[in-house]
Amino acid sequence: MTLSPLDLTILGVYLALVIGVGFVVKRRAAKGLESYFLGNRTLPWWMLAMSGSSSYFDITGTMWIVSILVVCGYRGMWVQWMWGFVIAAFYMAFMGKWIRRSGVMTGAEWMIARFGAGRAGELARLSYTLYAVLTLSALLGYTAVGMGKFGSQFLPLPDRLCALLIIGVTGVYVVLGGFRGLTIVEFFQTIILTVGAVMIACLGYAAYGRGLALHPPSDWYSPWPVWRLDRAIDPSSPFHVASSDMYYLFGAVILVYVVKGTLLCFSGPEQLYDFQKFLAVRTPREASLMGMLWGVFHAVRFPMAMAVAVLGLAGAAGSSDLLALIKSDPEKVMPVVIAHSLPTGLVGFALAALVSAFMGAFSAMINGGASYLVRDVYQNYLRPTASDRELIWASYGASVLLIAIGILIAQVQTSINAIFTWIMVGLGAGVLMPNVLRWYWWRMNGWGYFAATAAGMLLSLVQVVLEQTGTLSLPVYVSFPVLAIAVLIVCIAVTLRTPPTELDALMGFYRKVQPAGWWGPVHRAVAAADPSFRREPFGRDLISLAIAVPWLAVLYVFPMYVITHRWDVVAAGGAIFAALTVALAFTWWRSLPSAEEQPA
Repeated sequence: MTLSPLDLTILGVYLALVIGVGFVVKRRAAKGLESYFLGNRTLPWWMLAMSGSSSYFDITGTMWIVSILVVCGYRGMWVQWMWGFVIAAFYMAFMGKWIRRSGVMTGAEWMIARFGAGRAGELARLSYTLYAVLTLSALLGYTAVGMGKFGSQFLPLPDRLCALLIIGVTGVYVVLGGFRGLTIVEFFQTIILTVGAVMIACLGYAAYGRGLALHPPSDWYSPWPVWRLDRAIDPSSPFHVASSDMYYLFGAVILVYVVKGTLLCFSGPEQLYDFQKFLAVRTPREASLMGMLWGVFHAVRFPMAMAVAVLGLAGAAGSSDLLALIKSDPEKVMPVVIAHSLPTGLVGFALAALVSAFMGAFSAMINGGASYLVRDVYQNYLRPTASDRELIWASYGASVLLIAIGILIAQVQTSINAIFTWIMVGLGAGVLMPNVLRWYWWRMNGWGYFAATAAGMLLSLVQVVLEQTGTLSLPVYVSFPVLAIAVLIVCIAVTLRTPPTELDALMGFYRKVQPAGWWGPVHRAVAAADPSFRREPFGRDLISLAIAVPWLAVLYVFPMYVITHRWDVVAAGGAIFAALTVALAFTWWRSLPSAEEQPA
């Protein structure tokens, strides 16, 4: 598709403004590491919440969601458990305030606070840094692949060259602006994204009212999971799921995804750069409020994705190319729909909104990855006495390196689903259990964490090599539990065969963060040293969590039914959401940390 002059003008003005922000805030970002990576902790919590929501709302992920919805229908929302899509409920209930109370700058630095400053703590910090860089590098490649597929529908360039061009533009402002520039841009991106998402949702609603050209089977509208997606329809239909497809045994896959997603949410920030967002707020109370608003702002993504799926189904019969694309590569449905279903002017605005989504996610990954490389590798191991100016230049270099890695991965990989599934299920299984235990089991030490995550990363890399070479390919409902259990065994065995973390380090961590779980010996030691100490009760946080998870899930799902005019579901969902909101007012809101509480 060739963009009209109006669409090009809208998109060009937006990109110019974004890059301009990077230059404007460059001087303030260059004051020091805390300024570059945390904005000096002076940014308002609601702006950080909008920034966090924007960083989750990436083009590649939305293209993947659309492809799942096209094939699976509403029950495709169960697939979102793979990445813990309700994690904002955990942030608002307890995880956000726990992170902020730690008072560190990066997730790897958190390891020192948890496991002490000795060799075990340093090894845990190193392994977490390696895990963070590996994961963020894979996510950068995943994002770049999606951007290449998206951009090639609007520019006369192949997928890989589009990825190179757009990533280069994005890199300018994220390298220059640091965390402050990233957050300010993402604040405006969230506004643009929300308006664009609502606009696309309205178009999908209208298209459904005019009638679909390609009618899905009746079970497509059901949100409930089934064991098999065994539809008695023509194998050439885009709704047909072959017995060899990973989602054919839908129930087995979803069972693994729900377990994995729940554990992921209990393990803390999943995207790693999320740590930055919560460490950048002023107080634990603001961290909890930020978690709530983060989830609310993200709600527009899912009705927009359903609207794009509907627009694709509405236009399929009128375009043989679109019908062929839905069958051959559903991951390209979204850019084709945007290119061919919107009028001039709205295409440019929609592109600005969706490019905003890409830039938010990509830049958050770059800034987060650079913080690990500079703070936890360069400054910690190579240049402990480096000046602030040197560290800022090192941050620029680390950001450029990560951008190059993203471009490289985009040149050798073509499937969004393949990369994302490996990140969330393969690599995710390799580090999941040690990340959970670090919060809830006092005996977990740095040796156990290092051994478990190192074994997990190695096993996940072996898995992807075996799959890529065709040597061994296992379904996720086999590979995930095997990897997770193997790593759990390593974690517990090494932990119990090595000395526990020094009691002083455990007491300091427990007193500041106030985690839940099996902390009995540490709690007794803290209470003996400080009889006035009172840990806030975790029971009320669990009650809030039990309400917040369905509250957020309903908020995400029931507006999607507006697109397909299922008013009975919309009414029921709205009533449930309202009731759960009232319940949260009596549980979560009343138990928020005091506004006067400051991290120790």
